[in-house]
Amino acid sequence: MKHIVVAVALLAVACSAPPAATAPPTLDDMPSWSDARAAGVDFRAVGQEPGWLLDIHQSERIVLVWDYGENGASFPLTEPTYPQEGATHYETQAGGRTLQITIRRMPCEDAMSGEAFPAQVEAVIDGRTLSGCGRSV
Repeated sequence: MKHIVVAVALLAVACSAPPAATAPPTLDDMPSWSDARAAGVDFRAVGQEPGWLLDIHQSERIVLVWDYGENGASFPLTEPTYPQEGATHYETQAGGRTLQITIRRMPCEDAMSGEAFPAQVEAVIDGRTLSGCGRSV
């Protein structure tokens, strides 16, 4: 009987322990372009100097990895606003960080690859502006 009481007590402690902190996302956590849609990504943006990658998922979250993968954060997906014709804007925050994203439906060329994209993207993470290009996946 003592063993059952001890087992129940250990189980109760294990179930009440706080969850482990979630590690910030890294470049390895981001799906490839070809797998992004299946992973739930709706829109992807990329930028250079410093290298960054942003995924807006179809539901629940936005993921940003910047500084060539040195920094990453996940944010709740908020309802976009449409401040002007051809522009979409998101504002979100999590874990003490703030993120603002503006997508402008204007042609954009990636500075590194020369690849053409249909949208210019500006991501502002904690007041720091990252500029790049993006498209629906």
